Amino acid sequence: MKNEKTEKKLSIWGRLRERLTPDEMFVETEAQANKLAALILFCSGLIIALILVLTAFGLFLLPMESVFSPLIQAFAEVVILIIICRVVKYRAWWLKHLLMLAIIFVYARLDCVVTHKAAILMVLPVILSSRYFSRRVTIFTSLVSTVAFAVSAVYGATHGMININIVTMDPGITMITTGGFLGDTVKNAGVSDAMLIKNTMLFDYLPKWLMFSIATIVSCNIARRGREMVMTQHEKDVETARISTELNLATRIQADMVPNIYPAFPDRREFDVYATMDPAKEVGGDFYDFFLVDDDHLCLVMADVSGKGVPAALFMMASKIILANNAMIGKSPAQILTDTNAAICSHTREEMFVTVWLGILEISTGKRVAANAGHEYPVIKHGDGSFELLRDKHGFVIGGMAGMKYKEYELTLEPGSKLFLYTDGVPEATDAENNMFGADRMLEALNEEKEGTTVDILKHVRASVDGFVNGAEQFDDLTMLCMEYRGPEKA
Repeated sequence: MKNEKTEKKLSIWGRLRERLTPDEMFVETEAQANKLAALILFCSGLIIALILVLTAFGLFLLPMESVFSPLIQAFAEVVILIIICRVVKYRAWWLKHLLMLAIIFVYARLDCVVTHKAAILMVLPVILSSRYFSRRVTIFTSLVSTVAFAVSAVYGATHGMININIVTMDPGITMITTGGFLGDTVKNAGVSDAMLIKNTMLFDYLPKWLMFSIATIVSCNIARRGREMVMTQHEKDVETARISTELNLATRIQADMVPNIYPAFPDRREFDVYATMDPAKEVGGDFYDFFLVDDDHLCLVMADVSGKGVPAALFMMASKIILANNAMIGKSPAQILTDTNAAICSHTREEMFVTVWLGILEISTGKRVAANAGHEYPVIKHGDGSFELLRDKHGFVIGGMAGMKYKEYELTLEPGSKLFLYTDGVPEATDAENNMFGADRMLEALNEEKEGTTVDILKHVRASVDGFVNGAEQFDDLTMLCMEYRGPEKA
């Protein structure tokens, strides 16, 4: 039986604590409100201390018996509450109610001393309570304030600064003052405490309470709206975190969609390939690809999808798969682009397109057959020469119009030749003054490292771009690929 009663008490206490404990999303908000309430309480303590000092030296005219007892108690409460706040670091679940009680009682004591001159003191606690964004706390503060300030009004009517406007006397009564407080003169004239209490409640407390009621309604509404705003912001934060997680996953998936293990072909000495891709956002529309169609043919692809973000990334993945599937069948570059365009135009309703440069290298001879669907000019370095733009003929972009036919061209690479492919994010990289990096600076950077490895070349170009933009935000993906042809392997 005893255990059942204990469990019941614990259950009641647990339910009470659950109701008083803030939701997880409001913990930080409540701690901030506690700090604000503690700061106001601390400032109130300084005011009380100042009143006590001035009254003790006769510089503040208040009845001595009405000052020291209630205000010393109030000052002690302030000190104790500030110490408690520091100990629990403003985060205890019960602290908000304790702070509200302390502020109400401290202000009620001030109100009973200065009476009719402190109407604002009744309103301040309930306005402050709305900062907790909890209607329960605001209503709790309102109810306690109603009672506490009613008691304050009764005490102040007989011990505080008497408001002469609420004193009624019978005709013929004469008041004579010889100095001191007017309240003493009023009482010496035969005014009863009952009359002072009745008039104080009717003509002083009631108007205060009506003003307080309006403030309570407004504060409850502020608390409700504040809570809704916090909850809405929390939901947005959760959604933003979810989207961020999904975008990070999409970034990893997209990175895995392109070759990213180097050296890419460790057992092939005839050529070397290296590429990098840096999306302007979490995911982008650029992509590159390289793969062996068979033992003697290497396919290189550099492409740029219109748009940015997730739509471009999805379109990029579909385009990459279609291109690779057509290439692995053994089609020529022109036929690969033609069939890819037909497939994309027939299956997509979105107004998106992709520019593509695609070339197939015959490894044994160095002959490269390529086709360009609206992409940037490739850059080539022959043997001991320098990098220069290869102004090949452009076809129309893939996905721009159905029925397009593409043309191809041949290019023979000598041992030591290098091919540099890129997207428009390289020449169009801009600095803070909106100046573009440009093709000339790109060629200059390439030729500064023309004898380097494919890795060294791409790193140097990227360093040149970064040095030019100097931290300015970039709005386009930046993708590069470099292939070095070393010639057929000698028997």
